[in-house]
Amino acid sequence: MATHSNHPPQLFLRFFRWFCHPELRRHIEGDLVELYHLQRVRAGKRKADIRFAIDVMLLFRPGIIGPIKSDVNLNHYGMLKSYFITSWRTITKNKGFAAINVFGLAIGLAACLLILQFVIFELSFDTFHSKLDRTYRVTNDRFQNGKLIQHGTITYPTIGPVMARDYPEIEDYVRIMPGGTLNVRIDDKNFRGDDSYFTDQNFFTVFDFKLLAGDRKTLLKDPYTAVLTESTARKYFSPDSNNLSTLIGKTFYWGLDPQPYEVKGIVSNPPANSHFQFAALISYSTVTTTDKDADISWTWSDMYHYLVLKPGTDPKSLEKKFEDFSERYFKGDKVTGSIEKFYLQPMRKTHLYSDYEYDFAVTASGKAVWAMVIVAVFILVIAWINYVNLTTSRAMERAKEVGLRKVMGAFKSQLVSQFILESLLITGAAALIAIILVTSLQPSFNQLVGTGLTWNLLVENLTTQQVAIIIAGLVGGALIAGMYPAFILSRYQPVMVLKGKFARSATGNFFRKSLVIFQFTASAALITGTLIVTRQIEFMNKAELGFGLNNIVVVRSPELLAYDSTFITRVEDFKEALKQFSSVTNATTSWRIPGDRLGRAFNIRIDGQPAETHYTVSHVGVDYDYFKTMGVRVIAGRPFLPSDHHANFEKLNTIIINKNAMHLFGFANPDDALGRDVLWGNDGTRKWKIIGVVNDYHQEGLQKPMEPMLFRPAYSPGSPISIKVQGANIDQTLAGIEGIYKKFFPGNSFEYFFLESQYKRQYQDDNRFGKVITIFTVLAMIVASLGMIGLSSYTALQRTKEIGIRKVLGASVSNIVSILSFGFIKLVLIAALFSLPIAYYFMNEWLQGYAYRINLGWLLFALPVIIVVLIAAVTIFFQVLKAALTKPAETLKYE
Repeated sequence: MATHSNHPPQLFLRFFRWFCHPELRRHIEGDLVELYHLQRVRAGKRKADIRFAIDVMLLFRPGIIGPIKSDVNLNHYGMLKSYFITSWRTITKNKGFAAINVFGLAIGLAACLLILQFVIFELSFDTFHSKLDRTYRVTNDRFQNGKLIQHGTITYPTIGPVMARDYPEIEDYVRIMPGGTLNVRIDDKNFRGDDSYFTDQNFFTVFDFKLLAGDRKTLLKDPYTAVLTESTARKYFSPDSNNLSTLIGKTFYWGLDPQPYEVKGIVSNPPANSHFQFAALISYSTVTTTDKDADISWTWSDMYHYLVLKPGTDPKSLEKKFEDFSERYFKGDKVTGSIEKFYLQPMRKTHLYSDYEYDFAVTASGKAVWAMVIVAVFILVIAWINYVNLTTSRAMERAKEVGLRKVMGAFKSQLVSQFILESLLITGAAALIAIILVTSLQPSFNQLVGTGLTWNLLVENLTTQQVAIIIAGLVGGALIAGMYPAFILSRYQPVMVLKGKFARSATGNFFRKSLVIFQFTASAALITGTLIVTRQIEFMNKAELGFGLNNIVVVRSPELLAYDSTFITRVEDFKEALKQFSSVTNATTSWRIPGDRLGRAFNIRIDGQPAETHYTVSHVGVDYDYFKTMGVRVIAGRPFLPSDHHANFEKLNTIIINKNAMHLFGFANPDDALGRDVLWGNDGTRKWKIIGVVNDYHQEGLQKPMEPMLFRPAYSPGSPISIKVQGANIDQTLAGIEGIYKKFFPGNSFEYFFLESQYKRQYQDDNRFGKVITIFTVLAMIVASLGMIGLSSYTALQRTKEIGIRKVLGASVSNIVSILSFGFIKLVLIAALFSLPIAYYFMNEWLQGYAYRINLGWLLFALPVIIVVLIAAVTIFFQVLKAALTKPAETLKYE
């Protein structure tokens, strides 16, 4: 590969040399290569490769293509002109069939182009990093009592540095630690809501985010220094010019921290196709300055680690060495109370193939993306099948044309060229319409998928390999779709045709029927999949969650509020003031709200159990109004009381558990758990008394199982305030809440959201996938139906005399309709039945990704069969009915 690093893509260069006329090849190739090198200098190798591939394909035209080697030179302009005129006359003579072919292909191509934009964007994540193929994330599985308790990406501060020290295969590493919301003070202005991360100085040697201002050598080196993205820097400092270097040295304050942070660098905003999105980077030395454990701890689990491997390193071989790493530093479960196993995840797979907990990456479903590729292929194949079926079904009509042309001296190769040119003309017209459709529908599609897709974005993210695959797929498919009818039609024997002894072959009929079955098998499978996806999404959105999701307004915590001895009183006074509104029924604060991933406590046991017993539970701090506000039912004991709270965290000693935790701890019923002590903290010596048991509820979406949970009575400055409201005038209620908020927390910004909308954001990808697959399934059915209209109308036309004779002999319209329709309906029914096992297999696999899912009942598979048969029946009925209603006197005259 290294020998060709400075040369154009060899595949396209060889293709050019193959088709170009020998007398033109040397001159054109020289210009092509020269342009390639210029483009490579200006825009880089990847864009130059893509531009070269496009230029080669644009050169594939009659004036440049070399002569076809045969006994007679057929590559004359006059011959091509004749082919074109004949093809155009044939198309315009049969406008109905041409329209069905063109619009069927146009819809198929438009659907494919829209899906292609989406898929290429999803596959392009992180490709702008030069070390992408050598960069890996460290992931971690934790096992306790032989059971997997965590499958995540967060590990300990020491992992990256120690691995880089112990293993020479590692070239570089970087640590990233979430810093939470960056609440910034600059003079008298407050800014909040920006995602910040602490990271090492070598961040910019691992990643290729573009530096706009600052000295790369000093970035993120000193404590209390920061690198801001361009948009964040402009928001904070509003520079008068585009010279961002003037912002270097500016300072800001983070929340109530009296220590100023200095801006050392400005980077461009992370591209939309970056799995890591951030607004600010803070030097990791800031953390180690205030907490030495941030550099040496083997238990502080808040870090993400990326490793860059040296060229030629086998990641699997390195990964096997991590078993010894775990034993050496964790000594089984002695250090963390759990068995630690470390793995390497290629950064290339971070976006589409991550099922990890506590992941900060922008992720999507790889299965959903490839499912869309399959849908696109199905739609395009269905459209091409329409062309093949309609063209071959008209074989008798064109048989005499072929016979006469052969008698006049036409070669088989000429006839093949003629029919392929017709195919390319129809495909070209369809492609033009498809481009217009895509351009028109682009804004609506972008809104649907939640991404700003454009033609430019598609071209920028295409790789040379992808360009080759797409061109080969589209051009190859069009040629294959055109070649089959071309070879069938050009094969007719002129003597037999002109004598009128031409008849349809059984093989041809069988092939056309097989294509119809394939079309509707694909369509029925898509309908089945769409119904199941829709039902699963509906099930998740309407499921009983175990708490009250509706009518809860969540106000973000004040950004400028210190935790002191008066904190709890201020928060409680604020809650009481809210309750003075008749439209506010209750209010509560909590560390996390439903929908958030909770933290985990790993080394917990019941007092009296053996010291080697370890349990893992999710935990959260809540106030005494939490269960009442959220509608979580207490099934034993009592909820928290104001007396359970204390400003000094060390004096808290009561907890509430859910049923899952009750069973995990080994209690047979809720009453058995009441009054028992849980050992948690202070190396297993601190006791917490269980005072209540609550029902299980879905803290996270239904994709994930309900977990053992533990609640303790705790306040925090970062806790959001959840407010239960009622009544129709929600705007007035929100205005009242804002007024009270500003009274109690002056100088803080008021921001809120509704819990229901926030919680259901967990289903955002599922909802998007459901809408997209529904739309494209409808398009697939439209394309298949267009083909059925063409076939049924042509069949009715071919049997015109038969219809007349049957009517003269007394056949009713219903008899004729049933006779003509039965063959098609039978094919569609067979196709629908074939689709059932295919749909069941793939949809059963898809549903495995949900902890709570629908049952695949028989109705979900019977309904698509009924839908497909009905659509086909209605499509065929009107075409056949028109022929059946024609007067016998007219049908018997038909020739």
